[in-house]
Amino acid sequence: MKRILSFMSLVLFFTNKSSAQGCSDAGVCTLHSIRNNAEGHESKDGKKNDVSVGFVFGRGERSTNNYTGYMEYTRSITGRTSVTGKLGYSFIRGELANTSGLTDLFLSFNHAFDIKAKWQKSFVAGLKLPFDGADISENGIHLPMPYQTSLGTVDLVLALNYNRKNFGATLALQQPLKSRNENKFLPGDYPATPITLKYWPTNEFERKGDLVGRVSYNFKTTERFSIRPSLLGIYHLANDTYADDDGDRRPVYNSTGLTLNANVFLDYRLKNGNGFELSLGAPFIVRDQRPDGLTRSFVASLEYQFSF
Repeated sequence: MKRILSFMSLVLFFTNKSSAQGCSDAGVCTLHSIRNNAEGHESKDGKKNDVSVGFVFGRGERSTNNYTGYMEYTRSITGRTSVTGKLGYSFIRGELANTSGLTDLFLSFNHAFDIKAKWQKSFVAGLKLPFDGADISENGIHLPMPYQTSLGTVDLVLALNYNRKNFGATLALQQPLKSRNENKFLPGDYPATPITLKYWPTNEFERKGDLVGRVSYNFKTTERFSIRPSLLGIYHLANDTYADDDGDRRPVYNSTGLTLNANVFLDYRLKNGNGFELSLGAPFIVRDQRPDGLTRSFVASLEYQFSF
């Protein structure tokens, strides 16, 4: 228990003290089967449908506040195979504007295998689909990526989960396949708004892929309550790029690299099998430049899960 409290104290320390911000999750880390190192979808008392409804708060770049409500639905096909869809709606509040809109849609397929082996495994394959081109503007000003509710890319998601008793590990890839990003933000276009110089140019922004690794351990303190500390590493595989005033493509130097986050999940199960999950997360290693708008110094979420 002391180890658990120490881990939670570490998360809270970086929540309050970290001036360098990170997280940088493009969505793959919050999918249920990857977030929980899930082995597969086992029906509960013959129930084949799982629904999760949640709310996330994130402290973003230049003190933007990000509020997102979401719903995730999982349908069991067999005891080993399931399909999942996830969609949310975000509100972003900041110094340049207040924006809102649908987030990217995630569709995924999960299949468990080697379920009788010491190390049980499951495979996840999915797609991220955008609802807009990350081109939200305010009063004629094209807004930078921290104010966009979508990344504007079609992404492939692949993951492999490993489980043994209370230990879980995941290796995942989120790779953009096609960019539909129509962002037009260039700070120099707005000389009357000098604060825009604090943001990275993201005109025709092209984001590169992420390699994700997660390890976690589940401490079941009572029959209904458990605590699951986790370490989440996100390695951005290459420098992102944008188009300058002349239309030439420029790299965002030092946007490649590692972000390492500490997370803790607190789960409480009700008598009927439904439950609540509270999660907290903060970074303690960050990559130097993050023009994609995914910077978070702190993330907290509350989720209700039920089956039918």
